[in-house]
Amino acid sequence: MTSTGAAHPPRLLTNGTIHSPSEPYADAMLVEDGLIAWVGSDETAAERKDADLVIQDLDRALVAPAFVGWVDLDAAEHAAEHAAEHAAGDAAADAAPGTAGVGSWGTRIAAALDAAAALGCGAVRLNIELPVPALSEAEVAQELLNTAFRAAAEHRVRAYPVLTLTGLAESGVADRLDAVRAAAELLRTVDAILGRPAALQLPAEDVLEQLLSIRLAAALAQRQLILRMSQNITPATMVAALVDSTGEMCAKRQSPPGGLPTVLHGFDSASREEWESLLNTGVQVVLRGRGHLATALSVGVPVSAVAEAGQSPWAAVSAHVHHESDPVSVRAGFNAQTRGAYRSLPESSGTPATSAQLDPGARATYAIWEVDSLAVQTPDSRTAAWSTDVRARTPLLPYLDGATLPTLISTVIDGVEVTHPVARSGAGAQA
Repeated sequence: MTSTGAAHPPRLLTNGTIHSPSEPYADAMLVEDGLIAWVGSDETAAERKDADLVIQDLDRALVAPAFVGWVDLDAAEHAAEHAAEHAAGDAAADAAPGTAGVGSWGTRIAAALDAAAALGCGAVRLNIELPVPALSEAEVAQELLNTAFRAAAEHRVRAYPVLTLTGLAESGVADRLDAVRAAAELLRTVDAILGRPAALQLPAEDVLEQLLSIRLAAALAQRQLILRMSQNITPATMVAALVDSTGEMCAKRQSPPGGLPTVLHGFDSASREEWESLLNTGVQVVLRGRGHLATALSVGVPVSAVAEAGQSPWAAVSAHVHHESDPVSVRAGFNAQTRGAYRSLPESSGTPATSAQLDPGARATYAIWEVDSLAVQTPDSRTAAWSTDVRARTPLLPYLDGATLPTLISTVIDGVEVTHPVARSGAGAQA
């Protein structure tokens, strides 16, 4: 599924619907050198006569920015598998201790990114879970991470590295801080491999009692800290801890580095007051699956969303749209997994916002979808429409009825197709 093609001729997409804020009623798009060169009408596109131009007939399909996903892989599980191979007499492991299973580990990473692309994702948070005891063998842990992220660097899907430390609750207070510092040090090489800063994720319940010290350690290490919520912590408890630690950090005149705010992963609350309190902490939230997205957005908390593992991103959008007590528009649900998600990612050269919109000059990272119908769908079905006043300039998105979802045709990243296109009657490309 992965493509490693070099130079590609310019490609003109026609006869479709291009989801572009700058040209909301566009039905054609030109891609050159991995960037979007032009967006407009089929009539204007027909005037192009370039000899090397590849014309792709979309057959009325929708072209929209690619989603941002989340991939979780367990390093301990991989290490255990290869320890078993070694015990069984794996000759390669005997010949080169510490390198056993490198090939299969890299293959697993590539397969996970292939699967993300097959869901319409152009970028992912690639999370490797590492138990605290593994830090005692720093060289082995470093090689495990390096191998994983080297494989990710060779893939077209844009990977944003995350390292999750598990088992912190079994360590003493001082040992927890030492483990966080050691993990942050391991990530220095990862930063260089992918050219973007790696984030450190910790189970929130393991560090709740010393949240201030953990946040300060992450800030000192110049790491984005992600706190993963679990059912063992109530939203109110988490918010109170964040409010207290933020107040103490302000008193100490210390804060997370610019562009790397603390992120709550999997937080949700039905209480508007809790969202409002969270707003004062400067923390960002990643909703996992269905949640109270409408309340978060109305309060103004920086929030993005991500589908559950293996779930279509459109299923997550639909779940927010059809939330029984806190529904949002399709546009809001879609933006939470595209534009909002891209803005939450750590990037050494700034947030890659141009990945989230199909406008001239932006990266040509998009997915092509077969859809039954397009609409401007609001939470109130009485105001959803298949055509709107052109003066509103609102780009269309799939109408989600709660049952039927768009079907992926292909995912394109930086102008290169990374999934095999689905054959459809009437659709295709011609020189």
